[in-house]
Amino acid sequence: MDNNEKKNKIIALTAAGAVILLLLAFLIFGKGRQEKSNDVTVVCSFYPVYVLAQNLLDGTGCNVVNMTENLTGCIHDYQMTTKDMKALDGASILMVNGGGMESFLDKVKQNYPKLHVIEVSAAHPEQENPHIWMSTDFEMDCIDFVSTALCDALPDQKDKIRKNAETYGNKIFEGPYKERLDLSDKIEESGRNIRVICFNEAFEVFTDSIGLYNIAVFSLDENETPSAADIAKAIETAKRCDEVVILIEEELAINADKIVEETGAKLIYIDPLTSGNGADSYIKGMTKNLEAMEDYLK
Repeated sequence: MDNNEKKNKIIALTAAGAVILLLLAFLIFGKGRQEKSNDVTVVCSFYPVYVLAQNLLDGTGCNVVNMTENLTGCIHDYQMTTKDMKALDGASILMVNGGGMESFLDKVKQNYPKLHVIEVSAAHPEQENPHIWMSTDFEMDCIDFVSTALCDALPDQKDKIRKNAETYGNKIFEGPYKERLDLSDKIEESGRNIRVICFNEAFEVFTDSIGLYNIAVFSLDENETPSAADIAKAIETAKRCDEVVILIEEELAINADKIVEETGAKLIYIDPLTSGNGADSYIKGMTKNLEAMEDYLK
């Protein structure tokens, strides 16, 4: 082998070795970056909080988990499972609604003192009714409040979180928020003395946000029915009103049959937005709720 052949062989081997080293470096350091981007787990107490977290943490690499993924109602009486506790073991942040919604929260704070807890309802601590996501105005405030809290907890992701907050806030503002304003104006301009019976505490926040007055509010889920005494009282009050509507989930409508029969009150089906599919489910669900009210006014 002459000198030129030896030289060419050395160059080829050197080049091959460099390629191998580059591949190894990519595998090692690239994997490390991927793991680093996914080492933050944010556990959410239930669906309305989960949707908010999904939108604010989109593209950050955080693992966003809905702890009560099979729950389709509110979380008032929820008892944590072993699976839930395991999820919290590996979590960096716990996002909850707060305002008394999660009865297990004090125990979690005691058992996981290093867990960063963000309470969404702290955006409006003056509200006694914790179902604040049922008001588009409150939800807009929650976006600002929670995004700030997440930026403090995840400073490396603050630019992305702020951008997400702006994007999501604009979607709500241009969609259900403006529809809410329009609906409130229509209700006021109609001059109609509409009174409301809510078959869910969450609907009380919704009616307040559009300027309607509630004459009865029942705390219900799929396993509860109002008492005969509560129904009788609501009927007595409704008979003294000019116009009464009942806000209720469609699958629970049978619970309002007696009130409808004796007062002629109209049913309006409303979604409490405690379940859904996709990051836009809040916007779609709230828009549908507002449209249901608008259809009644026509």
